[in-house]
Amino acid sequence: MTIPAPLAAVLSEIGARFPDLADDPVMARSLLENVTSMVAEAHERYASGDGVGSIVSDRYLDPDHLATGALHAEHAQHPAGAMLAAEMLFDAYLPVFVDEVGASTTAEVLRATRALHAGVWSRFPAGAIAYTEALRQRVTTANLDSRTQIARDLHDRVAHGVLAGLQRLDLVLLTDPPAPERSEQLEGAARLLRTALTDVQDLAVTLHARVGDDRLDDALRRHVDDLFPGDDRLTVTTTGVGGALPNWKAEEALTILLEALTNRRKHAPGSTASVTFAWSETAVVVTVRDDGPGFTPGSGADGRLGQQTMRERAGVLGARLDVESAPGAGTTVRLTVPRGSM
Repeated sequence: MTIPAPLAAVLSEIGARFPDLADDPVMARSLLENVTSMVAEAHERYASGDGVGSIVSDRYLDPDHLATGALHAEHAQHPAGAMLAAEMLFDAYLPVFVDEVGASTTAEVLRATRALHAGVWSRFPAGAIAYTEALRQRVTTANLDSRTQIARDLHDRVAHGVLAGLQRLDLVLLTDPPAPERSEQLEGAARLLRTALTDVQDLAVTLHARVGDDRLDDALRRHVDDLFPGDDRLTVTTTGVGGALPNWKAEEALTILLEALTNRRKHAPGSTASVTFAWSETAVVVTVRDDGPGFTPGSGADGRLGQQTMRERAGVLGARLDVESAPGAGTTVRLTVPRGSM
């Protein structure tokens, strides 16, 4: 496809401002198709002389525009970024467009301005709606996955531990074994019931975990002390100049990190682990690493470790979640959270 030089210059400027769009082939193609379509629609509007008013938001829920919004949500591209790109397009291309349509009088220039505005802005209502719906779906999915995981933990771990402990107590009551065996059975029952209680306490702490007025790293340290008291094999360190994240981002990030640490205790007990916060002006990268048994990605352990829920939550944040593991090589979870307000 041959791109007119003025349009290519605008696309290059947008790509420089938003490298994530330019570097991703799918997003770059979508950007080209959308910009080309916007300009073509502006030409059609100007030529027809019909419907070039400034109010267009209530008229356009085109399926193609909805699909574009969903694509942006899938790639964590906030609608505010698309609006800025549209402003750049309108600002840079307006004089070119006026020249292309041959507008010479004040009335014709105004008509051309409205036509380009309508061609550009008509995409945004559908795009914003699709983006919002995609995020709602992610939040719903993440919450449902969390509830399923909690139900599984209560059934498989807590209920199983309580049942096993009660069975040992029943066995002692029914058989009245000799003192040594009775003592062994009672100690085993107490051990199972204490473990079940610890699991319930862990779930309660995780469900009530909050960042509040703390920084994310400080909040994690506080909850680590509650969840893993006396665990000298777990360290939390911070590099760079720390700062505040928008509270909703910090809360979601804390949930992801606590899930990663809980997975370590479930599936790599006794392992040495570290959490490192690396702050920069644009993002905070949190790396959770342990030297446990690890697993084979794609083997089914991914689901057991709650990765899908963690990825859904990261998607809501516009964050990136990377998980690296191999049998015998430990596991590394890396969460990259942008520090912007969006």
